[in-house]
Amino acid sequence: MIKGKFLLMIGFLMLEFSGKIKSKEGKDLVGGQAKIPAKTIEGVSFQQVTITDNFWRPRIDKNRLVGIRSTLKEAAANISNFDIAAGKEKGNHTEGEAHDSNVYKIIEGAAYVINDTPDKELEATIDSLIEKIVAAQQPDGYLFTYWIIRDLSKRWTDMRKHELYCAGHMFEAAVAYYQVTGKRRLLDAAIRFADHIDSVFGPNKRLETSGHEEIELALYKLYKTTGNKKYLDLSVFFIDERGNPNRMTAEKVSPPDKDPNANTPQRWRPPAYMQDHLPVTKQFYAVGHAVRATYLLTAVADISIENKETKYLPALDSIWNDIAGKKLYITGGVGTRQFHDEGFGSAYHLPHDQAYSETCSSIGLTFWNRKMSLLHGDSKYADLSELTMYNAALAGSSLSSDKFFYTNPLESKGKHNRNKWFNPPCCPTNIVRFIPEIGSNIYGKTDKAIYINQFIGSKTKIEIAKQQISLAMETEYPWKGMINLKVNPESPIDFTLHLRIPGWAKGELLPGGLYHFIEDRSNQDKEIILKVNGKEVSKFTQEKGYAIIRRKWKKGDTVELELPMNVRLVAGNPKIEDIRRKVVIMRGPIIYCVEETDNKRFFEDADDLNLLPSGLVAKFKNDLLDGVVTINGSASFTTRQEKIDIIAIPYFAWCNREQGQMKVWLPCSKGIN
Repeated sequence: MIKGKFLLMIGFLMLEFSGKIKSKEGKDLVGGQAKIPAKTIEGVSFQQVTITDNFWRPRIDKNRLVGIRSTLKEAAANISNFDIAAGKEKGNHTEGEAHDSNVYKIIEGAAYVINDTPDKELEATIDSLIEKIVAAQQPDGYLFTYWIIRDLSKRWTDMRKHELYCAGHMFEAAVAYYQVTGKRRLLDAAIRFADHIDSVFGPNKRLETSGHEEIELALYKLYKTTGNKKYLDLSVFFIDERGNPNRMTAEKVSPPDKDPNANTPQRWRPPAYMQDHLPVTKQFYAVGHAVRATYLLTAVADISIENKETKYLPALDSIWNDIAGKKLYITGGVGTRQFHDEGFGSAYHLPHDQAYSETCSSIGLTFWNRKMSLLHGDSKYADLSELTMYNAALAGSSLSSDKFFYTNPLESKGKHNRNKWFNPPCCPTNIVRFIPEIGSNIYGKTDKAIYINQFIGSKTKIEIAKQQISLAMETEYPWKGMINLKVNPESPIDFTLHLRIPGWAKGELLPGGLYHFIEDRSNQDKEIILKVNGKEVSKFTQEKGYAIIRRKWKKGDTVELELPMNVRLVAGNPKIEDIRRKVVIMRGPIIYCVEETDNKRFFEDADDLNLLPSGLVAKFKNDLLDGVVTINGSASFTTRQEKIDIIAIPYFAWCNREQGQMKVWLPCSKGIN
């Protein structure tokens, strides 16, 4: 235990020192633009999108019928805290300090599914739950059951507590439920709480910031819903207060003796753990807790867009490049166990079996990349969102929607298993709000353009030049590469369609060279085919990774995009220690793994086997794992003339049948760097 704390402290001191002496060098990592356009891209909300997709539609339905209801049942102890805080029940605060947030995330997820499919029973349940929450709120607006039950005089005495974090999730839930149902009960309570927080924190008030970021992005949402600018200003304050040197007293940077409300010493977390070691504008490297970081960066991107603020751009771009080029798992997950902190490790430290890759951090990474896509209009952000959401994030939920992963390793010795609940249960409650809001990732718009960022079967209407443009996307993605888009404006209209061409379809992954495809002349890519109204566009213009189609659109116009779905092998940068002579199987955006239940012989002799790169064949199996494309191939022994068959399944689907071993990175002579 002492050794672990010592390594944690030394590791973070090294990261903080590195950040301070290299902050000027961090500008070399900047790849973004120097200014923000007068007209940034506007996201198209899930409320404007109807999902018809054969891949996501069943998951959204099962999440409503099973996922949301399962987490409501498991959160009974969290819910009871509100009744205890309101004086309706007697008892002590149960479980951890952040558990109010679990209830709020379930409410947010419920709002999204009710928007998609009206559900009177679920809505009545949520209305009743909201009454419990409102009853626990204090007269001045304060609401955090941990201190209300234990000792209200302790409120705001320790910013490492999750008061502001829970408040943020309350605001997100309140906004979502109001947007979908029009009911103000929770929104009004959120406004009272936000007003209370504004009375405590801010310039010429208390100079503190959150121990776990979340309040920042939530205040922005509250501002966008209410139009009250003080919530935007408070979000900016919490962002700019990070790393304030006047607040970095000895007490803040030294380990506390112990938590007076706990029986055991509290783990010490240095400022870098919560991105509080430097002002945000001087942070150029991804350090600390990965969930905290991605939530913070989402808010910073929001503020940059809203205020046309350029001062954060070098940090946003540099941290993104640092992650994509040095600290990202091939599944799109982030976070290792290097410092025992659920956070970013050292550059190129990406051990397979020690991947933390928390489901929450994957969700946070997609949130941030969605906003970066709107900020910069570059497809690389949608590429990373796609990689993460189809692999590391989606793996967080079972196919049955009622069992979950907290961490998402890339190799398992058979000890990992899915569970209905965790302590803390942040990941189950996060994934049930993530899946039904997937529609917010698909489209973007300006006053003269429409962006197609993700290929998900759906329908929407987007207003351009004061008329509604109806769009209908049909696809069997990610199993097939054909995308058909029907464009129906009310009357002929000029606008530009930006259609993402995924990096993987062009033989590229992400910038930075962390991973690359292994060239194989026997498996050359087909061409990317683009057609407008059935006529192939032989040479189409690309800008920032998007195919550009400028024309006067009329009713009945169609766009067809065919992407090559070859099976490819991926190798990694040789600076990643444990990937030498190893490869990953990838097809389209899907990362594959081999699981013991299909490959018992492989795991009996894994150290003596070599994947054969030729002869890998994709097969759709409707009766396996709710319908997936598998990759069938073979491996040879290195010590004798013998081959065995192997079957690879999508990484997101592993551990849905039985507990067992699993590998993403496979031994292969082609993997030599």
